[in-house]
Amino acid sequence: MIRVGTASWTDPTLLEAGWYPPGVKNDAKKRLRYYAERFNTVEVDSTYYAIPRRRVAELWVERTLDLDFDFNVKAYSALTRHGVEARALPKDLRALLPNPEATGKVPQSQLPPELVEETWRRFFKALEPLRDAGKLGYTLFQFPPWFKPSEDTYGYLKEVATRAQGAGHLPAVEFRHASWYREDVWPEVRKLLEEWGLVHVVVDAPRAKGAPPLVPEVTHPEASVLRCHGRNAETWWAKTKIAAERFDYWYSEEEIDELVEVAKSKLEPKVKRLYVIFNNNYGLEGVAAAHMFMERAGLRR
Repeated sequence: MIRVGTASWTDPTLLEAGWYPPGVKNDAKKRLRYYAERFNTVEVDSTYYAIPRRRVAELWVERTLDLDFDFNVKAYSALTRHGVEARALPKDLRALLPNPEATGKVPQSQLPPELVEETWRRFFKALEPLRDAGKLGYTLFQFPPWFKPSEDTYGYLKEVATRAQGAGHLPAVEFRHASWYREDVWPEVRKLLEEWGLVHVVVDAPRAKGAPPLVPEVTHPEASVLRCHGRNAETWWAKTKIAAERFDYWYSEEEIDELVEVAKSKLEPKVKRLYVIFNNNYGLEGVAAAHMFMERAGLRR
């Protein structure tokens, strides 16, 4: 089974692009239904920026209960060593910071262990409605470019596996640096991912220096993930005004055909579920690529 969707159904540039009909764009309930009637999965991006709220997860379940549809959730930034935006923390957690009055970015190294521990607890607790309803796909741990192979990062990958599986989640890991795929590194990494039950996220990214290559290898029998970021090399490492600008890219038919071939020949035969997620969420580019992939792969909603 191949499930196709995009990384967010609420990106501001998508909302302004005219994909949602009048009367739907600004109605949260109708907006999710409209999306879920056209795709059978989505990746939730907002959970990276702030700890999710249980009530929101309950509403997602209620609004898609009668549909074959699941949610893949991006892990909160403190759980992937990105640090946090202080202003996004609940007040009681912000009080634990070295500077409780901080409002900007706080690096991981300055986060007290008790804050991180509580973040793990609240993150999993909030997503229980999705898990219990059978609507939780994978949980994405997307690591930053400075997260490179070392004894420390290997240990953290094992911790992620233990915590996520203990909470009933299927953890998927995405590496954002090419060093994980060196010939003298990747075989051992692949072995550890398999041993620890971590899904390897296959990345289609620009051919930029240091960017991860497309390595279509499966490490978990349950699922595989193909995340397509577009191929805009000029913006891959750039600091843009909004995140969506980094993924500003229209996939061509030929490029989509390449991805269909990878999905159908290298990934789908080895797993129960293959998730194909388009993260080129700038305007209509993501939904257009997802629709094209479905058409070229002979898939229906």
